[in-house]
Amino acid sequence: MTQADASEVLKVRMVTHVTSVHALDVGDTDGHIASVSRFSGLAFYPDGTVGTVSFVSLADYLDGAGTFTLFPVLAFPDGSELWVKSVGTGTVDGAVTRFVGGLQVVGGKGRFATVKGDGALTGTRYTPLSIGADLVSDYTINLRYEEGSQCPERSLVGCRHV
Repeated sequence: MTQADASEVLKVRMVTHVTSVHALDVGDTDGHIASVSRFSGLAFYPDGTVGTVSFVSLADYLDGAGTFTLFPVLAFPDGSELWVKSVGTGTVDGAVTRFVGGLQVVGGKGRFATVKGDGALTGTRYTPLSIGADLVSDYTINLRYEEGSQCPERSLVGCRHV
């Protein structure tokens, strides 16, 4: 199978919670905060598979809105992992923050050892950034497998390396 043939779209809904936050008032402008946060939770796939997800978030916000970079690790029940880097923006709508962005697949293990890809994300955090805050995110990941990988039809969650 050639690389052009070995591709699929992976959709995932992540429900995560903030487990730690370290924030710094930058001091140059009122409301300018830089933060490092850790999130963990569950990843739900259209075929019914449930995995875990954890990530670190780096944010540069002014009055709760601004840019972020995330490094999600999606873990699957078979031990495979998909590693992603997401970059985007957050905007405030009352107590809710909405997120949009793009992503790059940066690696993986198991079924995802040879994968590359890109995609998009949307998300909503329902309370201000603090420990325990809930975030729901939807990722669409366009996976491309390197030559030498075998992708079974309708694999949905990865191909095995041969």
